[in-house]
Amino acid sequence: MSRSARRFVPLLSIAFAGCGAEAAAPPPPAGPQLPPLQLVPMVPVLEELAARLPAPAEAKQRELQQLADLALQLVSGDPRTVALAERSLLADPAAFCVLEPALLHDDVAVRRRAAWLCGQSGQTVLQLPLLMRLKYELDPETVVWVADALQRLGNDSGLGWLEAAIGNEATAQQAGSLAIAALQERGIEVPAEPTWDDLRRLLRAAHARWRETGVTTRPDVAAPDPVQLEARLAKGLLTPNGWQLRPVDDARHTMRLAGQLAVPMLARTVHAEEHYIRTMPLQVLAELGPAAMAAVPAVLPVLHDPLSRAYAIRALGEIGDGSVVPFLRPLLAHEEVEVRAVTAEALGLLADEQSRPLLEARLADANEAMDVRVNAAFALRWFGPHEAADAFLATAEQSGYHEPTLRRLTDRLARH
Repeated sequence: MSRSARRFVPLLSIAFAGCGAEAAAPPPPAGPQLPPLQLVPMVPVLEELAARLPAPAEAKQRELQQLADLALQLVSGDPRTVALAERSLLADPAAFCVLEPALLHDDVAVRRRAAWLCGQSGQTVLQLPLLMRLKYELDPETVVWVADALQRLGNDSGLGWLEAAIGNEATAQQAGSLAIAALQERGIEVPAEPTWDDLRRLLRAAHARWRETGVTTRPDVAAPDPVQLEARLAKGLLTPNGWQLRPVDDARHTMRLAGQLAVPMLARTVHAEEHYIRTMPLQVLAELGPAAMAAVPAVLPVLHDPLSRAYAIRALGEIGDGSVVPFLRPLLAHEEVEVRAVTAEALGLLADEQSRPLLEARLADANEAMDVRVNAAFALRWFGPHEAADAFLATAEQSGYHEPTLRRLTDRLARH
């Protein structure tokens, strides 16, 4: 039990005096047998995959760079020459090798042009460097072009960035024009004379579908080259063992926004023998939520692992596959406070009616850890109004329980 839990349990127990608060919560029924877990060394696998990233021959790279210099307007040329170079570059399957570095150019005009060319290229795998550009780009207009390129390549997170750009007076007109085209290309009806609110509402709805499914609603998007996609994802997952935070955060950012493109690789790496490698994919799968449904069979065996169990429980709860409930219920009686707490929250998110009495028992148990009781209260509120849960959360807030945790839970309830 945490120090804060020891401090506040006596005060919070008063709220449940006379209603069975002193009785220990009964253990949940035993669950089905978990599928076996076999951890494998993943660093050699990822290194081998990352080494497969295609690299054109030097002569080809020089040819593409000459075309890119013209298309990016780094060198002068007459309009016909520039247009020919642009068409030749966009038709080349290896164009990524010159477009990707151009996204990092010091000249903002070059970055904007590079983002536009990425969107026109149809090379779906360029989503990944575009997502990374979004993380670090400070120029609002460039952000709009990157967002538009993303949505053109089948990553509907770009629609969310366009929606945000409409709220900025400096980029509203540009983002609005691109948004109308993006919505119409998805078969979404746009009013003849849409207001800013109309566009933002339609974009939010389309972006919400993307968050739910991880699949674009744009009809003309080709699948990415599988070898290049695997190589890029593997390279991102080859992060240092905990001593450099930026590479880990970069990989997490990209994969979280990649939708279903990243799910197979994430599912593969949750069985990594190296703990620092399997932790981040489990966190990303939790952030992807229902879009990561295909990863559930890979995550379930990780419930065996004491180092990753809590991450796996959180991922299963956020993904929302009700078939995992029988495996989670017994963990409400686990010896570790963290496991019981995260299990309570997951069962609430999964809205399992049979778990409601078990959660109520945890909430009412004055001997239970504070973290578990707070999460049980949250879980019960996920089902709907619950007087005891409301009272407990209010008392926890007044008593000074960890404010960021309470804010996260109450914000989720408000959105729900």
